[in-house]
Amino acid sequence: MKILRIAGRNLASLAGDFCVDFESEPLASSGLFAICGPTGAGKSTLLDALCLALYGNTPRLQQRSSRGALPDAGGESVSTSDARNLLRRGAAEGYAEVDFIGNDGVHYRARWSVRRSRNKVSGLLQASNMTLHRLPEGIALGGTKTEAQLEIAARIGLSFEQFTRSVLLAQNEFSAFLKTDENERGELLETLTGSAVYSEISRRAYERYKQEQDAVRRLTSRLADHAPLAQETRAELDAERAAADVALQAVDVRRALLEAQLRWHQERERLRQSEGQAESLLAEAGARVESAAERRKRLAMLDAVQAARPLMAELARLDAERVQIEATLANGQGELARAAEAARQAVQGVQEAGAALEAAESAQLDAAARLDAAKALDATIGTLAGAHAQLAQRRDATAAEAVRTRALLAEAEARLGQTREAEARSAGWLAAHGKHAALAGQWLRWDKLFTQAANAAALEEANLAALAKADRARVNGAATAQATLEAAERAAARIAELDAARQAASAALAGFDPEALHAERQRFEARREQLAAATRIAKGLHLARERLAKLDTERERIRSGHAGAETALAAALAAAPQLAGAATQAEHALAAAELACADNVEALRGALVEGDPCPVCGSEAHPYAHQDARLHAVFELLRTQVNERRAEVQRNLSEQATRRAQLESGGERLGALDEERRALAADLGELEEAWAANPVSMEAPAAGERQPWFEAQSGTVREALAAIDAREQDARRATQARAAAQTAFEAATAEHLCQREAAQKAQAALVTLENEHKTIALQLERDRAAVDAVLAELDPVLVESNGDGWQALWRRNPKQWQAARAAEAQAWTAQSQQLAEQRAALAALEAAQREAAVRAEHAQEAAAAAQEASARSEAELDERRSARAALFEGRAVAEVETALRSAVTSARELLAARQLVAAEAAQRETQVRSTLTQAQERIGSLQDDARDAAARLADWIEDYAAHHGELEPVESQAQLASLLNVGAAWLAAERSELAELDAALARASVVLAERKNQRALHEESASPDGAMQDGAAVADALQAVLEERSAVHERATALRLQAAQDDERRTKAQSMLAEIERQQAIEARWGRLSELIGSADGKKFRNYAQQFTLDVLLGYANSHLNQLARRYRLERVDNAGAPSLALMVRDQDMGGEIRSVNSLSGGESFLVSLALALGLASLSSNRVRVESLFIDEGFGSLDSDTLGVAMDALDALQSMGRKVGVISHVQEMTERIAAKIQVRPTGGGSSAVSVGT
Repeated sequence: MKILRIAGRNLASLAGDFCVDFESEPLASSGLFAICGPTGAGKSTLLDALCLALYGNTPRLQQRSSRGALPDAGGESVSTSDARNLLRRGAAEGYAEVDFIGNDGVHYRARWSVRRSRNKVSGLLQASNMTLHRLPEGIALGGTKTEAQLEIAARIGLSFEQFTRSVLLAQNEFSAFLKTDENERGELLETLTGSAVYSEISRRAYERYKQEQDAVRRLTSRLADHAPLAQETRAELDAERAAADVALQAVDVRRALLEAQLRWHQERERLRQSEGQAESLLAEAGARVESAAERRKRLAMLDAVQAARPLMAELARLDAERVQIEATLANGQGELARAAEAARQAVQGVQEAGAALEAAESAQLDAAARLDAAKALDATIGTLAGAHAQLAQRRDATAAEAVRTRALLAEAEARLGQTREAEARSAGWLAAHGKHAALAGQWLRWDKLFTQAANAAALEEANLAALAKADRARVNGAATAQATLEAAERAAARIAELDAARQAASAALAGFDPEALHAERQRFEARREQLAAATRIAKGLHLARERLAKLDTERERIRSGHAGAETALAAALAAAPQLAGAATQAEHALAAAELACADNVEALRGALVEGDPCPVCGSEAHPYAHQDARLHAVFELLRTQVNERRAEVQRNLSEQATRRAQLESGGERLGALDEERRALAADLGELEEAWAANPVSMEAPAAGERQPWFEAQSGTVREALAAIDAREQDARRATQARAAAQTAFEAATAEHLCQREAAQKAQAALVTLENEHKTIALQLERDRAAVDAVLAELDPVLVESNGDGWQALWRRNPKQWQAARAAEAQAWTAQSQQLAEQRAALAALEAAQREAAVRAEHAQEAAAAAQEASARSEAELDERRSARAALFEGRAVAEVETALRSAVTSARELLAARQLVAAEAAQRETQVRSTLTQAQERIGSLQDDARDAAARLADWIEDYAAHHGELEPVESQAQLASLLNVGAAWLAAERSELAELDAALARASVVLAERKNQRALHEESASPDGAMQDGAAVADALQAVLEERSAVHERATALRLQAAQDDERRTKAQSMLAEIERQQAIEARWGRLSELIGSADGKKFRNYAQQFTLDVLLGYANSHLNQLARRYRLERVDNAGAPSLALMVRDQDMGGEIRSVNSLSGGESFLVSLALALGLASLSSNRVRVESLFIDEGFGSLDSDTLGVAMDALDALQSMGRKVGVISHVQEMTERIAAKIQVRPTGGGSSAVSVGT
C-alpha cells in the first residue's frame, strides 16, 4: 500500500484548496521528507486529511470523549469526536482526498466530504460522505458511505486501528503499538503477514468440537427412541404373521384357478368375435367386386380411345397457334399507328430543341460586359473589407486596454491604502505585547522543554495510578491463588469417590459374558431362519408338483389332437392334385360345349347352305347346320360336373387351411406348455436341492406331518430368544452404568488437572504482580525527579512573562498552558514578520501606483485615434457595396456565369437526345409493318393444316365404331377430348384398385375358414379344472377372491412391517451404545484439540502463530534499536502456559535486567517505538506491503547524537523503496531533510501548503 497524493479544502487551519503530490518533484525522487511549519499552522491536519479520506476518522478525534459537545450554527451542537469538526469555521463545505496504490497494485482515489445545508456558512452540518474510484477510469466502487468504507479497507488491507499502528504514527500515539494489548497486536501482525488461516483454524477447531458434542447428545437422545417389543408381544406377533402368510398362500391358489378359467372364457369370446369379423369382411369384399362392374367397363373404353390422343393434340396445337397469330395481327395495326405518331412527334421535338439552343447562346453573349464590371467591384470591396476589419480590431483592443489600465490604477491605489493601515496596526500590537519578546525569541527551546516536562508529568501520573492498580492486583492475586489451591484439593477428593464407584460398576459388568450371549443368540437365530426357509421350501415343493401333474395331462391331450390334424392334412394334400386335374378336365369340356352352343355360332350354322363352302373352315359339308336338343343336354350335364369338381377343390382347400391352423395353434400351445414345464422342472429341482441342503430336512417328518412339526419347533426357538433378550438387556444396563461411572471419573480427573494448573498459574501471576509493583514504584521516583529538573530550567524566562506562580498554573493542565504560551510566541513572531513584510511592500506599491497612472493616460489617447480611422474606412466600404448590389441583384459573378453556361449545355444535350429519339421512332415503324406481313402469310398455312387433321380424326372415329361395338360409342370430338383428359396415373390407379378388390375377396374367404377352425378347436378343449360355463360368474368370483386377498395381504404386510421394525429397533439398540462410544472418542479428540488451539473468535491459535511473526518483527526492530539505543533490547514475554504477545525490554547496561515497556521514559519510549515502526515497515507479506510511513512529532525528546542515529535509520528505510514523512520542530532534523512540505500561516487563522527544498 502506497500513498500517492493528499488533497483537500477548508480543513481546520488549511483554508481553501491544498494538494501534496508525492508523484511530482521534489517529492517523487525523495524517499524522506519533512512536514515543517510553526506550531498550530496545520501540519497534523495534513495527516488528518489522509485518515479522513481513507477511514472517515482521525487519531486525534478518536482520543476525545464522545460525551462532550461543541456549539454549532443554528443552536445545534456537535460531538467533540465528530470528524465534521475539522471543517473550517466560516466555510460552507470541505473535503479530503487521497490517491493510493492498493494491495492489488491498482490505483484508487478515496474522498471524504462534508457540507452545510444550502452551501451556506450559517447552515447546519450535513452528514459526511465517502466515495472510492478506480483510476484512471474513474469507476465508482461502493454505492453508500458504508460500502465505500468497506471497499477502501479491503483495498488497503488494514483497519483504521491497524493503519494508525503501521502507516501513520500520530501525535501522542507513537508508542501505541508498543503498549497496546496482546489481542490488538496479534490482529495487526496477522493482517500484515496475511496469515488469517490460523484464526480460521482456531475457529473451526472450536466449532468442530461443538458439533461433535451435539452429535453425542443426539445419539443419546435417539437411544431412548429404539426400545423393542416385549418377548410375549413379539411371540404373539410372530404367530399372527405366520397365520396371515398361510391364509395369503391359500387365497393365491384360488385366485390362480379362477384367473385360468376367466382367461378360457375370454379367449372363446375373442375367437367368436374374430369369426364374425371375418364373415363381415368376406361379404363386404364380394359386394365391392360386384359394384365395380361399371368401373371395369369404363376402364376398357378409356384404354380403347388412347390411340386418338396424338390426333387430338395436333388439332389443339394448330388452333392455339392460329388464335395467337390473329391476336398478333389485331395488336399490330394499333402498334403501327402508334409508331407513325411517335415518329411525327420526334421530328417536331428536334425543331423546338434547335430554337432553344440559339436563344441560350444569344443570352450568354449579351451578359459579358456587365460581368466584367461586377468582377472589378468585387475585387475593390474585398480589399476595403480586410482593411476595415483590421481597423475595427485595433479600435476594440485599444478601448479594452484603456479600461484595463484604469482598473489597475484603482487596484494599486486600494492596495497602497490597505498596506498603510495594516502597518499601523502591526506596530501598535507589538508595542502592547512587548513582554512576550523573550519567550518568542527562543520558543523552539522552550517548547521542547515544555514537551519533556509534560511527558515526564504524564508518566509520573500514569505510574502513580499504575502503582495503585498493581497494589490492588497483588491483593486480588493472593486471594485467587488461595481459592484455586482449595478447589484443587476438593477435586482430588472427588476423584477418590468416583474411582470407587467405577470399580463397583466394572465388577458388576464382569458377571456377564457378552460373547457367549452373542454366540447363543446367533445359534437360535440361525435355527429360526432355517425353520422359516424349510417351511417356505416345503410349501413350494407341494405346489410345484401339483402344477407339473396338470401340465403333463394337458400336453398329452394336445399331442393327441395334433397327431390327428397331421393325418388329415396329409390326406387332403394327397387328394388335392387329383381333384384339381378333374376340375380342369371338366372345365375344358364345358368350354368346348359353350363354344358349340354360343348364339353367334348357331346363327352362322343357320346361314350355311348345303354345298357352299363354310366361311370359317371352308368345308362344303355342314352336319350341324341345324339346332340339336341333345347338344344342350350335354352342355347342362357338363356344367353340373364342373360345379361339383370346383366344390370338391374348395372343400379340400378349406380342409388344408383348417388342419394347418389346428397344427399351428396346437404347436404354439405345446411350446408354451413345454416352456412352462421346463421352468417348473428347474424350479422344482432348485427347491429339492434347497430342501436337501437345509439341515432341517434331516429331522423333519414326512410331507403330510410337517406343518405341526414346524410350528412346534418355531415356538421353542422364540422362547429361547426371549430369554437371551432378557439377559442381554441386563448386560446393557451394566455396560451403561460402567460407562457413566467411567465418564464421571474422567471428568473429575480433568477438573482436578484444570484446578491444579489454575493454582500454579495463580501463584506465578502473584509473583509477577509483586515484581511489577516494585518496578513501578522505582519508576515513579525517577519521573518526579525528571519533572523538577525540566521546570527549573524553564523558570527564569517564564517568571519574566508570567510571574512566580507559573509552575502551579502549568501543573493544572500542562498541555493547555503550553499551547497558550505557544500561541503567544507564535503571535509575536507572526506580527514581527508581518510588520517587516508590510514596510517592504509599501515602497513597491507606491512605485506601482505611479506607473499605472502613466499607462492609463497613454491607453486613452490610442483608443480615440483608432475609433476615428475605423469610421472613415466603414463609409468608403458602404459606398462600393451599394454599386455592386445594382449589378445582377448582387448575385456572385461565378454563379451568373455558371447559370449561362448551364443553359447552353442543357439546350445542346436536349437537341441531341431528341434527334436520337426521332431515329428510333422511324426504325420502330418499319419493324411493325414487316411483322404484320409475316403474320398474314402464316394464318393461311395454319388453316390448311387444320383441315387435314380434322379429316384424319373423323376417319379414326368411324374405325372405332366399327371395331368396338360392345363399348360406349364416341359421338363427337368433345366427348373424345373429355375421355382423353383422364390421365395415365388415374388409369394405373384404377386398374390396381380393381385387381386389389379381386385379391381381397380371395383373402377374406381364406381368413373366414381359418377363424372357424380356430373357434371349433378352442370349444372342443374343456375349460381347465371343470370351469364354470358362465364367464360373468367366473369374473364375479375372481373379484371376490381379489378383495379377500387384498385384505389378507394388507394384514400380512402390516404384521411383517411390525416385525421388521421391531428387529430394526433390536439391532439399533445393540449398535447404538457402540456408536455412542465411538462418537465420545471423537468428541474427546476434538475436545483436546479445541483446548489447545480452539476459540470462538480464533485468537488462541492466532496469537500462538503470531508469536513467531512477533519474533521476526522483534528481530527487525532490535537491529534498528541496536543503532538507536544499544542499551535496550526488545523481547517477547514467554508464557509456557498460554501463547503470549506481550513485550518487555531488557536493559543491557543493568546486567540484562527485565523492564516493563511502561517503565520507559519519554525519550526511551520514542526510541523503542521508532525501532518497532521501522521493523513494521520492514515486515511485509504477499498481501499487505506498507510502502508509506508518516511520523508525527516525538523527535524533540532525543539528544543530538541519538537524533543523528534516528535520521540514519530513516535514511536506510527510504533506501529500501519506502516513502517516509516526518513532522518535527527539531531544526537540526528538518535541515538534514532536503524535501519539505511547508505549512505557513497566512493570517486570520489560516495556513497555506507548499512543497520545496
